[in-house]
Amino acid sequence: SLNNQLSDKYGKTQKSSKEMNGIWYLLKCPKGAETEYAQACQNLAAREEGILQEVLCFQYQRMMRYGGGWHLERRTLLPGCIFLSGTGAVMDRYSRGEWCKGRSMSIIPCRRPYMKEICPQNEVIAMSKGIIRNGRVIVTDGPLEGRERLIVKVDRHKRTAQVEFPFETGNMKAVVGLEIYQKEIELNMKREKNNDE
Repeated sequence: SLNNQLSDKYGKTQKSSKEMNGIWYLLKCPKGAETEYAQACQNLAAREEGILQEVLCFQYQRMMRYGGGWHLERRTLLPGCIFLSGTGAVMDRYSRGEWCKGRSMSIIPCRRPYMKEICPQNEVIAMSKGIIRNGRVIVTDGPLEGRERLIVKVDRHKRTAQVEFPFETGNMKAVVGLEIYQKEIELNMKREKNNDE
């Protein structure tokens, strides 16, 4: 896959001091064209070594039901968004339109994306699992464990959660995979009823 190719090329399995000190940028491109633009960035980086360190097109895992069963698939986390890390020359070089054949795009400096904390070894946010206890979501396994504050809404039927990631210009809304395998509110209500009796 493209993300695996980028991981191999830029050696993101370990955080080097060069990576930590790199300047981050958000590249906005047409939705649905993330893979194409990321590949174009990679091609330009190969020709101009030293300018670009990372090309991140974040994805997330989710369960999809078809063919009589559930299947684990990947989806683009932030449609139209690609994160770049490199030197100060990235802004000058990549803000020119010729590398993407003059098509619509924009690039702005930003902080290290919060998603890097959730999936530091690659660009894929894995499925999380959890329970609902007295109306509160508690994630018991996966990248959202201990990060329940990011969750805005849970869709138990689709096994997904709407989340908001912190960003300079405001929170970035996204969908990630979350399976709720237990709901304890009914049990607690029965216990309270028995205690009242």
